[in-house]
Order: sequence, then C-alpha cells, then structure tokens
Amino acid sequence: MENGIYEFNESQNQLILDLSKKMLFVSYFLIAGGILGAIGGVIVLLKGGFGELVQGVILLITGIWTINAAKAFKLIVDTQGNDIENLMGALGQLRKLYTLQYWLFLIAIIFMAIALILTLIFGIAAVGS
Repeated sequence: MENGIYEFNESQNQLILDLSKKMLFVSYFLIAGGILGAIGGVIVLLKGGFGELVQGVILLITGIWTINAAKAFKLIVDTQGNDIENLMGALGQLRKLYTLQYWLFLIAIIFMAIALILTLIFGIAAVGS
C-alpha cells in the first residue's frame, strides 16, 4: 500500500470481474422477465387484474439495480488507484439492491399472511353457512 492507495492483485481482480459478469448475466434475465411480465400484466390489467404488472415492474427495477451494482464492481477492475473507493461504491449499490429485495419480501410476506388469514376466516365462514 503506497500513499494510502490499495490496488487489488490480478487474482482478486479476476474474482471481482467474474462476480460482475455473473451479476450482469442475471440482470439481463431479470430485465427480460420484467419486460415480459409487464407486457403480460398490461394484458391482464385490461381484464381486471394487476398482479402480473406489479411483478414485471419489480423484476425490471431489480434487473436495472443489479446492472448498476455489476458495473460498480467492474469499475474496480477497470480503474487504477481507486480500488477501495470503488469497492465501497459497489458495496453501496449492492446494499441498495438487497434493501429493495428485503422490503419487497417483507411486504410480500405481510400480504400472504393477510391473504391466509382472510382465507381462513372467510373460508371457514363459507363452509359453515
């Protein structure tokens, strides 16, 4: 470490580059799934539903944020003299992505619990009638 600057070695750069490539690959599938889901959601929306549209938009946003994180990790490999700063930026992008997923999963669990409770209440009430 010279003058407070740290550079990752070739092996470390290859690890980071491999991570970036795999994240980019996954992001393309998320975006494609999001676009197809949104198109399907628009069709279903015309028939009165909206769940597919929401799912498509969520996948699209997740894909875009995954691309941002992948590019931030690739920046570590592509530049000189800013590895730690770029790593921290990449970790920040990754944290944003997982914070989004954390909240989406939490909201989904809440909605599933509400649906289960309503099904139990009204399902039992319907059987008892």
